[in-house]
Amino acid sequence: MNRISKIAVLASVAILPMTGAGTASAVQASTPDTANASTAVPDGFFKPGSNTVVKRTAPATSAPAPSDASTSARAGMTLKNINGPNEVCGTTKLQKTSGAGKTTLVMTVSKSVSAELSSEVSVDAQVVSGKLGFKVTGTFGVEDQTRYEVPKGKFGYIEAYPLYDMYTFNVYSGSKNLGSSWAMKPVGVCFNQWSE
Repeated sequence: MNRISKIAVLASVAILPMTGAGTASAVQASTPDTANASTAVPDGFFKPGSNTVVKRTAPATSAPAPSDASTSARAGMTLKNINGPNEVCGTTKLQKTSGAGKTTLVMTVSKSVSAELSSEVSVDAQVVSGKLGFKVTGTFGVEDQTRYEVPKGKFGYIEAYPLYDMYTFNVYSGSKNLGSSWAMKPVGVCFNQWSE
């Protein structure tokens, strides 16, 4: 992602506190009883671009297998149409550095980042945690390092953001679709690197 598009992405969302990503607004809920879970990126997150180096702390996992509704039910709620994981970056800046070339910028990140759960549709966090296999109210460590060669006569930048595995799903109460929701598990670091 070039500097202009990166600024546009960051300008379009509120930067969340550095103690870990806060809850951002979610994708607009689907029309109940008709739509599958949305795979669009919610506000407060972005897809990795061409200038983004993605480094995973946790290995990639597959989406949970469909199961009998009774095994995921709690207070009559179930999750259906689960999609993911899809990699997205948060907009909470974990760290940044810059320098004039010719030089090599090195950044090492080791932070704790909170998991995220959409608040657009009321759903029990324990139901989501049980179905997706991670604690959606938990905190996860993310760490990695990147190196970026800044050419002579240029000024280089590195900005680090949390990397998440995003899962989308529909929340059902009995046979009624209450709408789409999402959950995010911190799994690594997105390093935006560019020079100008």
